[in-house]
Amino acid sequence: MSPFCFFCLSLSTGVCFRREFENPPRTQTKSMANIAIVKMLFGMTITGAQLVGELKAHGHNAKIIYFKRGEMIDLSNYNKDEICFGDVPMQSHVVQKGGDYLVETSAYKKIKPHEFHHLVTLLKELNVDAIGISSLSATMSLAETVSDGLREHFDVPILWGGTGPTVEPERAIKFADVLCVGEGEEVIVEIADRLDKGLPLDGIAGTWFRHSDGSVEKNPKRPVSDLEKIAMPDWSAESAALVTGPKLIRQANPREFNTDKSYQMMTQRGCPFSCSFCVESFYQNEFGKKDSLRRMSPEKAIAELRHAKDRLGYTSVTFMDDVFTVNPRWLEDFLELYKKEINLPFFCYTYPTTHNSKMLKLLVDAGCHAMTMGIQSGSYRILKEVYNRPTKVGRVVEAAREIIDSGIPASTFDLITKTEFDTEADLQETLDLLLTIPKEMGSSFYYNTMSYFANYPIQDKFQDSNLLAKTENISEDTYLFYYKLYDMTRNPALSNEEIIRISKDPKYRNDHHLLNQYLIDDGGIRPSFGTLIEQGLLRKKGMQSTNAATKT
Repeated sequence: MSPFCFFCLSLSTGVCFRREFENPPRTQTKSMANIAIVKMLFGMTITGAQLVGELKAHGHNAKIIYFKRGEMIDLSNYNKDEICFGDVPMQSHVVQKGGDYLVETSAYKKIKPHEFHHLVTLLKELNVDAIGISSLSATMSLAETVSDGLREHFDVPILWGGTGPTVEPERAIKFADVLCVGEGEEVIVEIADRLDKGLPLDGIAGTWFRHSDGSVEKNPKRPVSDLEKIAMPDWSAESAALVTGPKLIRQANPREFNTDKSYQMMTQRGCPFSCSFCVESFYQNEFGKKDSLRRMSPEKAIAELRHAKDRLGYTSVTFMDDVFTVNPRWLEDFLELYKKEINLPFFCYTYPTTHNSKMLKLLVDAGCHAMTMGIQSGSYRILKEVYNRPTKVGRVVEAAREIIDSGIPASTFDLITKTEFDTEADLQETLDLLLTIPKEMGSSFYYNTMSYFANYPIQDKFQDSNLLAKTENISEDTYLFYYKLYDMTRNPALSNEEIIRISKDPKYRNDHHLLNQYLIDDGGIRPSFGTLIEQGLLRKKGMQSTNAATKT
């Protein structure tokens, strides 16, 4: 998932006026532009820090404003007058000994008047020349209302970008003056340069521009960014602000407010795969697969990590690359430098077909303490016909065993456990797979329901009559029955034979609550990347202690 297609945000209120920004007025001569990027729902996303770093590197003033926090809501028990939900449901089941419940992860508390007042106050203090609204697909409605609300207070251009606007540009341009479609480093700098010189904002490659008469100018696409030329992300407290509840924190260190304390970075953009449920497949269709997968040089990546370690004080690293284990030659060069110059414990993602035992050994030697492998389903039919990722189940099992044998202490896997295309045979095949995955490999998931974002390729599956004809109307209780069996496969106290016997006993099928006694009671808490690294450190220390005791 490339998070750099400009921005990512949202908010609420009113109607407003538009004005023509082809020749924006300037009240005073400046040597730089002042740009604020508003990021809705606080999170340590890389996008905002990257764009702020880019603007500052080109001599402009920039600030990322984190607005409110996201919430995970138990849908059986929440205040309906207090909570809003995102545009697209993002739901998961949590199962544990105490019971099961359905959660929504796109939720947020309704915006209070004083929160919006804080946002307006800060933007006025910054004397902004333009306001960036950064939105994911789930926060598009929120972005629409915040744009209208801000127009009541500001006469500056409102710029939209992010995965949501890139995926739904026709919707986004109704609220934006300038819409970035695709990656945004060069776009945001060109906008800032033009604002500084009092030049019009039309005709910029990689954008759509809305004229005062409502007509839309769709400019040519822009080539993807050269990762060697982009600036270092700016994570300084001076470049960030936080508005949440009654608080307005004008200088906010993102690390202090994030539960995940690891440093998150991407050494590459793009993905070698085209999974139908992933935004990367949309990007490949829209902008072309050629040149999509890019990686910065090992030396450039190390320079950023050295800054994170020496200047920012981070003690662990999360590599957010969709698949870190691609390009073995690059990885060998990078890991050699990483061990020598950084030497911090880290987390990364892998894919069943992109690693081998040799590569895993290099990762462990360089400090890999946590890893997640995407599995998504044990049904080859679902993988091939629905997800467009035809990975043979046998290779998945082999890849999982390689990870465990490598000694990575905190290894997990991801699943998407509910789609509109399932049959019970698919659920059973996922159970069969999990019975063969080593128990040492934990699950890094809740029991996730597929989220169907607008214009993602998975939407095309709903036009496939043959595929739809195969689906079954599976009940919620049947799903929960299988989810609990999936969870039981991670319980070291249960043998596979016991799990199979229990799965065939009709009393458990008739009442899945009877399975709760066999579940691993972890409180339903999904570990963050940083927490996984910490778990890996503790487990490795425990293994070393055990080995030392055995030798003694």
